[in-house]
Amino acid sequence: MEGAPIPRRFVLAKGPAAVVLTGLRRIPFRVLRICSEVEIVRRPVLVLLLAIVAGCESTSSDFPLLDGGEIEQHMRTLSSDEFLGRGPGHPGGDMAAEYIGAQFASWGLDAPDGSHFQAVPMVGTTTDPASASLSFGGPGGAVTPAYMDDFVLNAGDPVAEGAGGSAELIFVGYGINAPENDWNDFAGVDVAGKYIMILVNDPPAPAAEPDLFGGPAMTYYGRWTYKYEEAARQGALGAIIVHDTEPAGYPWSVVRGGWSGEQFALPPDPSGPTPAGMVGWVSLDVATEALAAANLDFEDLMAQAAGREFAAVETGVIVTASVESAVREVETMNVVGVVAGATRPDEYITVSAHYDHFGVGEAIHGDSIYNGAYDNASGTAMLLSLAHTISNMETAPDRSIVFIATAAEEQGLLGAQWYAQTPLFPLNQTVAELNVDGANLWGETDDIIVQGEERSELGLFVRPRAGELQLTIMPDAEPEKGFFFRSDHFPFAKAGVPSLYFEHGRSYLGKPEGWGNDVQAAYTANHYHAPSDEYSEDFVFDGAVQQGALVTSVLLDIARSDLWPNWHAGQEFKAARDAMMGGR
Repeated sequence: MEGAPIPRRFVLAKGPAAVVLTGLRRIPFRVLRICSEVEIVRRPVLVLLLAIVAGCESTSSDFPLLDGGEIEQHMRTLSSDEFLGRGPGHPGGDMAAEYIGAQFASWGLDAPDGSHFQAVPMVGTTTDPASASLSFGGPGGAVTPAYMDDFVLNAGDPVAEGAGGSAELIFVGYGINAPENDWNDFAGVDVAGKYIMILVNDPPAPAAEPDLFGGPAMTYYGRWTYKYEEAARQGALGAIIVHDTEPAGYPWSVVRGGWSGEQFALPPDPSGPTPAGMVGWVSLDVATEALAAANLDFEDLMAQAAGREFAAVETGVIVTASVESAVREVETMNVVGVVAGATRPDEYITVSAHYDHFGVGEAIHGDSIYNGAYDNASGTAMLLSLAHTISNMETAPDRSIVFIATAAEEQGLLGAQWYAQTPLFPLNQTVAELNVDGANLWGETDDIIVQGEERSELGLFVRPRAGELQLTIMPDAEPEKGFFFRSDHFPFAKAGVPSLYFEHGRSYLGKPEGWGNDVQAAYTANHYHAPSDEYSEDFVFDGAVQQGALVTSVLLDIARSDLWPNWHAGQEFKAARDAMMGGR
């Protein structure tokens, strides 16, 4: 396929002749020793320079570039209205899975057990808006917020067709029980059968303990998924998270959009704790008013919750809530294609990108199709281009590469979680997991963000390649948002597999300082999880090719290596990895 033109000309010059390299999409990405006979006049940021000069010795490794035009085509297709927002368990999601499976098949990727599809069982819950009610009653009066405008609510048990009841509200601060940090927000209080109000994110780290709960970086304790899980372990009747835009990392419109349609979950684990009866969110204003009804000040309680000495507060406020839902059992699909390893086919590297989005939901400005172009048709398009490129290599990698277009990520990483629970290939034979969630659509950068490279020995593969590409590895640009815990590599990491999440950079070539951060902030405020996340003719794909060059080179380096990277000492996932590898 003809690629999108790369808006640069690269020149190697020495002596009377100059080698002019254009259309680099057609030229192999080689690791070369640049000889002294070759003077680099201009080194590109996009790729390692190719020294096609007599006398230079090359290593045996070829690293092909991805095709920007191919990435654009797949992204434009998957994010079109025809795919109806790729909602899991709905026709658009099935169409997307079939499209991806057809690409894998056409390129000759192996189908595990004869099929490119791994069924993911789900329970779908659709709330009846007329049934959703929530009120807070105290000595100071009653607070009755409006559904969707001020609160969202659902049954905590995905198979329950309804939930409700009245009980006291207990303010539990951040709702964390972390013995390793000597922190327990539930100490001295029994929340069984009660409603609990929970702050989003982690407690702030004090000056005396700058690394407490990751310092400025969110830990898993700050994620909403953890807070609902802990509420279930504590036996709460209902768990209500207080939305606050800055610590949450997204505005209320994202919560509203995410809860406006059918909600999905994996079937309940019979061996796990009973889910909380109800789960939901309330706006900051509603939380403030509800506590004020009992003469309690929200800001004072939040300040108290920031320290270990905090004790949960029995507010005396009575919560009355109810919700009724339509429940159905449904399947979605992970889509899997394998390039079998040439010499060690029973050692696997997984590469993932989620293809789902929110389907058809609440209309905003007359548009109800949540196309998810950047999130994550772009990442799925990069996965497809990567699979196509690797499958076309003359010599297969030594290790097998498992490409997984994961389902239902937006519903809580469900497809990746299901794969980690029921892997097609044993996790103790899985060397690493690489994930892409958002391809660069705005141009080349001189930096890159690779979530998790500092957590494991996978960083030994990432850092040299980034240096050769003249990409400075930057720390997470928004550590407080906990991106490491919010994409499909995380279930693999949680299970013990060393994992990386390749974001793109923020320092764009030819743009003023801060331009990239402004672009990302505008996307989050205006388009994230909204129908306006659509394909635009303004998108450019040279940055995606650049981002893909790092993914490709790191992937093939791992595939060629005989190393088994592990998590660094002190990482919370190392124990799981050590346990699984002890059984090999």
